[in-house]
Amino acid sequence: MIREQARIVSISAGQMRLAPVASACGGCSHSGGCGMAKLAELLPADANALEMPAVDGQRVGDVIELALHDGALLLASLLAYGPALIGLIAGAALSSSAPAAMQAFAAMSGMAMGLGCSRLIGRRHFRRWRPLVVTGANPGCPPKPGVIND
Repeated sequence: MIREQARIVSISAGQMRLAPVASACGGCSHSGGCGMAKLAELLPADANALEMPAVDGQRVGDVIELALHDGALLLASLLAYGPALIGLIAGAALSSSAPAAMQAFAAMSGMAMGLGCSRLIGRRHFRRWRPLVVTGANPGCPPKPGVIND
């Protein structure tokens, strides 16, 4: 399982909003020349926030540990990039005898349809790919009901 710590920013209506404690981007010694670290600086802090159902006993400011199944990240990335790439190639291939402008339009249309398919499939399987609260990351924090301990 992939594990990461997050801080509870707010709790309302049975939902807790989480922000990463230490993002992998910008945290290493190579952050000065890393494109992802530069991108993380440009994005607002809310861009990395995650909303999940609240866990009993947790308060704003608590640090918790989240876990994501190993295959979930791989499947999500394949879903995000695969259909769009297949649509791009299929659109270009199906319009190979058309003029260049039409080929570009067909390729972009195929990519857009692939992205639409990704979105529909992603919404359907979103719950399976959500991270789980493993335990409170604070030292001595006891496990909470409904929380996975492994």
